[in-house]
Amino acid sequence: MELRNCPECGKIFAFVGINLCPKCKEEDEKEFIKVKEYLYKNPNVGIFELAEATEVDEAKIVRWVREGRIEGKYPGMVVSCERCGKSIFEGRFCPSCSNELARSFSGSLNINTTKKPELSKTSEKAKFHIKSIRDI
Repeated sequence: MELRNCPECGKIFAFVGINLCPKCKEEDEKEFIKVKEYLYKNPNVGIFELAEATEVDEAKIVRWVREGRIEGKYPGMVVSCERCGKSIFEGRFCPSCSNELARSFSGSLNINTTKKPELSKTSEKAKFHIKSIRDI
């Protein structure tokens, strides 16, 4: 378990996958529900108008769009690709940048699924040897 400082309140907390302390996470969820309910009633609103109407910080709304928790299906609810700057409706990267990054990542790993590692000809199982003090 890793200890971190909460980016919202500054308190130390045990990081378990979400970079907010439990209290700020609870508050974040309340704000998310507020935004989500407003969007159900007003689906054509943009990020700026949504932030003003719900009194939730724009950065949080953008974060939720990037996380895929809110889909920006309308012209005002878009973010830009972090790589090329193209307008996207959710996530961090546009489809073409995502594909290109995936190809370059898998290429750098030299993934070859057809070849299996060969075992020693003398045995099908790997053998280990523990040295005793006398061997040293």
